[in-house]
Amino acid sequence: MIAPQPVHPRSVRRLRRRYAWLMLALGAPALAAAVYALTLQYEILEGAAQRQLAMRTERGVTQLDAVLGRMREDLLRLGVAARAPGFIGRDVQVDKRSLAPDASGTYSLDALPSLLRDVAPQVILAGRWWSDATRRAASVERAALFAEQARLTMLRGGRFSRVTHVDVEAGEVWIYPWVASSQWLSELSAPAVEQALQDVARKAGLLDESAFQDEVRWRAQAGADRPRRITLAVPVPAAPGRRLLVADASLAALDAVEFDAASGRFWVVDGDGRVLVDHVAQAPASNAVTAAEAPPRFERERVATALVAPLAQPIGAALVAARPSAVAPWVALHAIDRAELRRDLLMGMWPHIAAGVSLLALFLAIAAWIWRQFGQPSLRLVDYLHRQAADANAPQPEVPADWAPWLHLTRDTFAAWREAAAREQRTEALKSAIVDHALAAVVTTDSQGVILEFNPAAQRMFARTREEMLGRPAGGTIVPDSVRDAYLEDLRRLRRGEEPHLIGRRVEMTARRSDGSEFPVDVLLWQTQCGEETCVTASLVDVSERRAANEEIARQREALRQAEKLAAMGSLLAGVAHELNNPLAIVMGRASLLEDKCGDPALRADATRIREAAERCGRIVRSFLAMARSRPAVRTAVRLNDLALGAVDLLQYGLRTGGIELEQQLQPDLPPLLADADKLGQVLLNLIVNAQQALMSVDPPRRIRIESGCDAERIWLRVADNGLGVPEAERERIFAAFVTTKAEGVGTGVGLAVARSVAIEHGGSLRLEAESPFGRGACFRLELPLHAAVAPPVEPAPAVETLAATGGAGRVLVVDDEPELAAMMRDALEASGFEVAIAESGAVALALLDEGRFDAVVSDLRMPDLDGRALWRAIRERDHELAGRFVFVTGDTLSPLASEFRRESGADGLDKPFSAADLVQRVRRCTAALQAPAR
Repeated sequence: MIAPQPVHPRSVRRLRRRYAWLMLALGAPALAAAVYALTLQYEILEGAAQRQLAMRTERGVTQLDAVLGRMREDLLRLGVAARAPGFIGRDVQVDKRSLAPDASGTYSLDALPSLLRDVAPQVILAGRWWSDATRRAASVERAALFAEQARLTMLRGGRFSRVTHVDVEAGEVWIYPWVASSQWLSELSAPAVEQALQDVARKAGLLDESAFQDEVRWRAQAGADRPRRITLAVPVPAAPGRRLLVADASLAALDAVEFDAASGRFWVVDGDGRVLVDHVAQAPASNAVTAAEAPPRFERERVATALVAPLAQPIGAALVAARPSAVAPWVALHAIDRAELRRDLLMGMWPHIAAGVSLLALFLAIAAWIWRQFGQPSLRLVDYLHRQAADANAPQPEVPADWAPWLHLTRDTFAAWREAAAREQRTEALKSAIVDHALAAVVTTDSQGVILEFNPAAQRMFARTREEMLGRPAGGTIVPDSVRDAYLEDLRRLRRGEEPHLIGRRVEMTARRSDGSEFPVDVLLWQTQCGEETCVTASLVDVSERRAANEEIARQREALRQAEKLAAMGSLLAGVAHELNNPLAIVMGRASLLEDKCGDPALRADATRIREAAERCGRIVRSFLAMARSRPAVRTAVRLNDLALGAVDLLQYGLRTGGIELEQQLQPDLPPLLADADKLGQVLLNLIVNAQQALMSVDPPRRIRIESGCDAERIWLRVADNGLGVPEAERERIFAAFVTTKAEGVGTGVGLAVARSVAIEHGGSLRLEAESPFGRGACFRLELPLHAAVAPPVEPAPAVETLAATGGAGRVLVVDDEPELAAMMRDALEASGFEVAIAESGAVALALLDEGRFDAVVSDLRMPDLDGRALWRAIRERDHELAGRFVFVTGDTLSPLASEFRRESGADGLDKPFSAADLVQRVRRCTAALQAPAR
């Protein structure tokens, strides 16, 4: 025995890598969970920061609105004073003499002494309206009162630097504190007072009297070349014309607002995007938000989104919260640098990150401990296994104490193996003898497929000698070409060390004999290690006979299943047909009576249609019963055309709903046949159903033609369609059992086979003709020999119209548990002159027979309690002659009960449904013997 090679260090390294991957796979879920938890914590903190930034922005807007709200209230209060300045109780001293005109005729207080300018207003009056000295004096007095109120407002903490009252139509201007008229005009860049008044009204948005009412207009000026101030304008309430107040305040008043901006930048912009307030918190110089001299500009759409968002929104490198002012048309924005926020959040999460790193380090330490305790000892134990296989005295490796039992188990196992190998050698000769005398063929090949052993059973199976096959490849000799590639591929997989597909499994395949014929075999392949060489042994059993037997069993099982299914369907059809017979009998009888009673030809025609429709239903029901009941084959005189018409009646609805046109070209007066009507009817049904199913896969028009005819020796019937026809390859096989050209689940493949067998049984034939009369489709021709047969007698029923006219004599007892059916029979018989009594059961009928005499008895065969058969037997015991005048009525004359009763009693039978004429005719036949002596 050659000693096995020790495990290569590369294999050990590969195993260590796999162990590392295993540990990684085990730790990956925990690591992923930790990362997910940290990510979720970060998102929570980030959401809290966004919410906090939005709340600080709202607080800043609230403080800003508080300052602006006080300014608006002060201005509205001054508007009330401007409308009625006389509400001040005390007198105000005014220097009216300083009011002097200039060269253009405009009056002003430019000449006011400098000592009075701190408390007095500037009054400018332009226009012809002020040529009256009284009006000028009144205007100066009102201006003084207005200036007093403005001064009081400023002293109470108002942030106005100047308040101006303007009456555009009157050309009147009050300005407090006093300012020279030229300076005022210069500030407005207006050459004249009238132009200045229009500019003030236009800038305030007061183009007409209805421009705005009690609404403060805000305008900010924050340019580098103009003073930073806020201008408020409001119309004087309830004042005629266009009068307004304009107040100026420095933007420095807003700088005093304390904004809660612990970080980032807080600024306020007006509708034109001008920055009014800019508050920068302490931040690193690298902060993108606070490092710039001016606040960043954002797109209007992003700002509009931030205005309605409940949380701060990321815009570029900043996190921005925006809120509108409720007082002025301004927007407050608060922005912080996202990178700085991210750093702060990560610093806050540092304890969580440190805990995750600690857990990872602990996991790695545990993995290393597991490797030292289990991985390395496992490798040493495997190496010991290799060495023990070659040397029983191989030294034991150093492993932990817990592994010592496994080393001892390995040593003892190899000792037992060596002893078993010795026993195996002793039994090898015995096995060879067994294989040589085995009934199954045994063939052994090497890993290349070359035959090494060929036992006698294999020689008999393949008709080849052992000397002929040794050294030859199995592929191409005993392995046929159809499976050779799969067999050789399995050998290649075996040589590569891969899992084979055929070896080690029991499979059924084909083999080849010396004459080239192939046959099925049951094969079991297994590999055997013969020293350094791997051999493959096959045990083969010829299963040709078993397969043929299985196929025959499958065919018989399928035939049995179809028979059981048809039997179940027949029982169902018989039940349905039997239940329909009673109401159909009532309909037919009543229709016959209506025909007799109706004098109106139109009504009589309607009654005739009802009777004919009911008779058609009766024919269909009888066809159902004929198919449903299994009875011995009886050959009687039948007419082939009648069988064809019956099959058409049964399938008429399906043909009509399928859009199939039916052509009937039946030769009249065909001679009768001596045949089994049920079997021939099944053949015709099968041919018409096959044609109907074949037409369902083609487009309209769909047509079926049924033709019949005869010659001197044979009667024939042809069923043709214009479907797709039968493929040429299937024409010879189509009459074989279990062969079908229909789709799966539509046909069983036994219909045509049974139909041909029935035709042959009758001495005829059934064949597929070469061409269809439609030019395409299939055409089947049934031919039957003419035998001497007596045509079935046809007894014409007397017309319903003559029932009453023919007259009748005698008393008839009608017994039926169906009241409506009994009443119909009574009316039909009474209309023909009979005296009728009705009994709803057999017991009542016997009681009536005890009380009176009856000439005939009409009884239903199936009744509860005492049925028709028991009633007949009771009558026979009482009156043997009356028992001979017994007519039994049944809905299923094909049933065993009805057939047995007819043989026993010899009584006349009447099948449901029946017409009134049929009933009267049968009763007259029974009572004819009684009426003969009278005649």
